[in-house]
Amino acid sequence: MGRVVSLAVVLLLASALPGQAGTRQKKSTATPPRGGAATASAATDSAAATEDRSPTPPVRPSGLEEFDPTQVAPPVARLDSAEIYYAWGDYASVARLLGGGQLQRPREFLLLGWANYRLGRMPDAVRTFETGLTAAPDNLDLMNGRAFALYRTGQPQVAEAEFRRILERNPEREESIRGLAIVLYTSNRFEECLPTFDRLLRAHPNDAELQHQLAKSVDGMLSAWRAGGRTPASMVEEAWRLAETGNRRSAFEIFTWVLIVDPFHPGARLGLGAFGAEFGRETEARRCLEDLLRENPKDVAARAALARLHLAAGRPADARQQVQAWLALRPNDPAARTLEREIDGSAGSRSP
Repeated sequence: MGRVVSLAVVLLLASALPGQAGTRQKKSTATPPRGGAATASAATDSAAATEDRSPTPPVRPSGLEEFDPTQVAPPVARLDSAEIYYAWGDYASVARLLGGGQLQRPREFLLLGWANYRLGRMPDAVRTFETGLTAAPDNLDLMNGRAFALYRTGQPQVAEAEFRRILERNPEREESIRGLAIVLYTSNRFEECLPTFDRLLRAHPNDAELQHQLAKSVDGMLSAWRAGGRTPASMVEEAWRLAETGNRRSAFEIFTWVLIVDPFHPGARLGLGAFGAEFGRETEARRCLEDLLRENPKDVAARAALARLHLAAGRPADARQQVQAWLALRPNDPAARTLEREIDGSAGSRSP
């Protein structure tokens, strides 16, 4: 008898697959489809959303013989074989194995649906997910797959509604959050998707694709605002509002965008100075604040931001110098005294 793949290997390989059937809903590893353009400049941009973020299918181990389905009961053998083929990235074999059978388990519909999706057979993917949902109407993994497939068949409004239904039941389901954001992004609804991209970036600060999508959303939103007659001042006001609600990266990108069209806008320079160091632009941020203070030494907001920049960079002496200049203008300013105590605490923590 030839060697067979053990159940442990089956389970190990299956762990990389999308979705999870049964009553316990787990996250699918599938994430947003690659969307179309958001703006004219984004139309040909290759950095739109990826279809999923599942691990690269493992290379089929050399010397490992094919799974022998005769060793277990036929329904189990079919599903286990499909799991292994999917983990290997052999989606055609998954479709061949499951496409002609009478599927019963949600997991089978999920595997076949995503296999069709990966093969570019979007109408077949939609039908598979929908057939699975007739048997398991509350299965979030099948709903999630259907939403992505609907989006790829040119039905963004239906896909949006499906994503929203999923997130009503599981607000933290990240792949569905990403899916909804991409639907909004490719529908040019930048103002709506911007906070979502910011939220995702807070969880994944080094995700270059999210950074790109957020910057493109800012560009799309502000370009439309500018065409509609909105002023840089109103854009800066929106940036500060976003910052107050925790969307600091969005605010930073707005300040940066405004400075492209109005390089001397004081509010945008203050904003870039306040947030630039946080997003890798410390030199530029410091220059903005120092320029503002050269133009107006009584600019308390710029001085406070510069003091915090120095403190965050580990320069308490420079930070203290700025606070002292601040207190010379406004003796006993509570905010200045608070920052002074922070500096004292920072300096104390560095003592031997």
